[in-house]
Amino acid sequence: MKRLMTRRSLLRGAGVCLALPWLESLAPRGARAGEAGTPKRFLLCTFPNGAPHHWWETAPAFGKTLKGADFKLPRVLEHFAPVKSKMLMVSRLGNYTWSKEQSPSLEPSHSRCTAALSTCVDADQLGRDLGQDLGEWVGNGVSVDQLIVQKAGPEQATRIPSLQTGLGVKPGFFDGRSYAYNQAVSWKSPREPLKRSVNPKAVFDALVNAGAAGAAPVAGQTAEQARIEAERRAATEKSVIDAVLADANSLMSKVGSEDRKIVQQHLDSLREIEKNVTRIQSTMTPGSLGCDPIREPGVVPEPPGQQEGLNENDSTEAGEYKHDDHANVMIDLIVMAIQCDVTRVVTHMLDDARSEFEYRCIPADVRAKVGLEYREGSSLHYHACQHGPGNLDSATQDGRYKIAAESNLDFAAINCWLGQKTAQLAQRLDAIREGDGTVLDHSVMVYMSEMRTHDHDAYDLPIVLLGGDGVFLNDAHVAYEAVGSDRQLRDLWFTIMNQYYDLGVASFGDDLRGTPNALLEEILR
Repeated sequence: MKRLMTRRSLLRGAGVCLALPWLESLAPRGARAGEAGTPKRFLLCTFPNGAPHHWWETAPAFGKTLKGADFKLPRVLEHFAPVKSKMLMVSRLGNYTWSKEQSPSLEPSHSRCTAALSTCVDADQLGRDLGQDLGEWVGNGVSVDQLIVQKAGPEQATRIPSLQTGLGVKPGFFDGRSYAYNQAVSWKSPREPLKRSVNPKAVFDALVNAGAAGAAPVAGQTAEQARIEAERRAATEKSVIDAVLADANSLMSKVGSEDRKIVQQHLDSLREIEKNVTRIQSTMTPGSLGCDPIREPGVVPEPPGQQEGLNENDSTEAGEYKHDDHANVMIDLIVMAIQCDVTRVVTHMLDDARSEFEYRCIPADVRAKVGLEYREGSSLHYHACQHGPGNLDSATQDGRYKIAAESNLDFAAINCWLGQKTAQLAQRLDAIREGDGTVLDHSVMVYMSEMRTHDHDAYDLPIVLLGGDGVFLNDAHVAYEAVGSDRQLRDLWFTIMNQYYDLGVASFGDDLRGTPNALLEEILR
């Protein structure tokens, strides 16, 4: 029997090109997990300002590994319990991009640490070498996500090569450096940062209007005609589902009963996402947020000013801005992009570097996990909480870093909420069956911060890895040695690119100590 469609099936309509999830009856024969053609995904979810001491409360001693029942989740990561069997914590990795000393600490730290998170290059030093004004300089290395896009080969190509999303609606301060370093972790080239989009409408439009690599959505229709149709649909508030109903009905007659259910569920889900996207976008009134479709992410522009944007519960003409609703709809959009194979590479910034956002409505159950008494409407100012009580020492005790002062519970509650949102995304991907596994199984998902904790240091970074398709150790916590004998963040990216993607990368990032890249053997199966 001749196959009707491929993995990248589309529903087409006036100004719309809508990708579908995996349909078993239309998939090419042999398209099972582990075989050639199985999609490989990379998702990098970042949070700023480091983690509270609670992150390491169940960590093994230096140089040790805990597995299975011996691996306990710390309280700030308990939301990952449903996917713990597919989770790996990695401790005692440092980003030695800029320092020959054993304790990398630098100023301005928020911008430089964030710039180096995915590139392991010191952006400031690049500017100095070229005699640039560092307040205006925009330059870096190519980030790990973009190297994957550029080197993974045509079999991994998608209509949107990579997607950059985020939740940072209050830009804050930039530490005397370019806006790019605080609001981008994806660098397409040394001079081309890719701005994260915080507007769900922009992301939604990118996903439903992406089309197939320049092809018109409907036979005989030009790209300009498709654009006009999309604008007409938006002006009349017509759903994208209505635009593709004819094609959807035709598809229903060609697939089995189970696939008909999948298509209908997908369309129903998409209609609900579309309503939520429109509702959330309407509460995001500052003009700097915009809502233009992202056809190809562009270079980060300089912002109109600092401290513009929204905080939780800020009132707009469309109602109050709700950060939790914003986070949830962005999760929906990332899942949609991955499930429908519109993209396989996503960077998601849960907040901008040196966040000044006020987390006023973290729910009672999340606060309770860290022992914080519920105070409805109270302000948890992220950057202020980071610099509230709490710190880890560089000195060691019983195989761990000593707690100089326990982290304040406000800081822990924010960290717990960020973990909850990331865990929701992981669980959603794990619920999507694909071949002999799930979408999460066929992904490498990394959740991490650019600095350690209250102290701004760039060693012992908080890192979680999920999935890995049998390449990486799961249900475990691997701890490397203390400062002086620890390992490099750049080796994690080096290991992912070479062991999961087989890219044959010879080296990645810089280390001023002169230590070459090496695989992190301890995290491999």
